[in-house]
Amino acid sequence: MKLPKFFETLEGQISAILIIIVIVLFGYYFYATGGKGTAPVTIEINATDHVKGNLTSQITLVEFGDFQCPSCGGWEPTVEKVIKDNEKDIKFVFKNFPLTQMHMNALLAAKSAESAGVQGKYWEMHDMIYAGQKEWSESPLAKDLFISYAQKLGLDIEKFKSDLNNKSIEDNILAEYTEGTKLGVQGTPTFFLNGKKLEGMQSFNDLEKLVKEEIEKQKTSN
Repeated sequence: MKLPKFFETLEGQISAILIIIVIVLFGYYFYATGGKGTAPVTIEINATDHVKGNLTSQITLVEFGDFQCPSCGGWEPTVEKVIKDNEKDIKFVFKNFPLTQMHMNALLAAKSAESAGVQGKYWEMHDMIYAGQKEWSESPLAKDLFISYAQKLGLDIEKFKSDLNNKSIEDNILAEYTEGTKLGVQGTPTFFLNGKKLEGMQSFNDLEKLVKEEIEKQKTSN
């Protein structure tokens, strides 16, 4: 069989080889990612991470969030409902990703939640901070507001204030930010379900559907 004239030239042969290489590489990428665009990544769950739900579950939903991010605040009720509806089947992990260049109080909010966590009240402060987002978000008195939240939670205020300046707490927050950056997180909230980055979600139903599918997948594979 005679090849088309295009392939008889050196330029044509090189182009054909390059096309074949691209096709092979794309085919491998599609196979490796299951056709979903992004392959699962490994996200370490450390002793400093905050986890709730079924702590022994094989299904992990991770959120990289910014307490001052309006979108994170908007998603918070949805995330809480998904966790509540599936608390026997999944564990949820919140990791800090403060966008400090655009949110002036994001780091302070994260430090406040972590400082409350030292006294065993992380999730309570987490919820209060999101609930009061509009109150403290652009306030120059945000620190005073967070201290008032700590008082409402019955925390040791002097210790809370001290922990707000604890370098190890800030280092842990920045380590989570660095981790997110390495995983390709560019904005908040960003969710990973068993290492798979969730994209294109618009509503509670979208997240609930993906979680339910993962639960069924795990049940059928066990």
